[in-house]
Amino acid sequence: MVEVELKARIEDPEAVERRVASFARFVRKVDKSDSYWHGPGWRERRGTRGFRVRTEGPAFVVTFKTKRVEAGVEVNREREFEISDPEVFREFVERIGCEPYYRKRKTGAAYEYEGMTLEILKVEGAGAFLEIERLIPTESPAALAEARAGLKAALDRAGVPESAIEGRTYSELILGTAGAPGA
Repeated sequence: MVEVELKARIEDPEAVERRVASFARFVRKVDKSDSYWHGPGWRERRGTRGFRVRTEGPAFVVTFKTKRVEAGVEVNREREFEISDPEVFREFVERIGCEPYYRKRKTGAAYEYEGMTLEILKVEGAGAFLEIERLIPTESPAALAEARAGLKAALDRAGVPESAIEGRTYSELILGTAGAPGA
């Protein structure tokens, strides 16, 4: 699956959530804690050796992505797997030469609308955002164009202007760097 996603800065999260709640179905409260890691050799191949460990409720999920950003819209090929013991996993990845990079926490609410997930989030160290994502089975130009159009239509319906789309990654925003790998 391919994840197509945008994030937009929002000034009034409560107002955006009220607007989203008027057309989308509430799914759950969100509390995601992510730790980002560099794998061995990351300095030689920046942006290609990172992974994330996400804690959400009782679940621990490792994710690695092939990511590109086009006009503020991310296109990600994600691979994920669950781990049962994050401390043992941490010991393992440190043993093979991985290094912690940074941490991120997102809290808020998730909604579903026409095959998309809309999350109104506070991202510690970065601000408030509306994230909208759709999973598609292929990266064909037609599928990508349709997904992008759907994301932007949902953004408009939420009352957030396209000019609010944030093209930088969370790592760039949190760490204050440009072109930071692994966001």
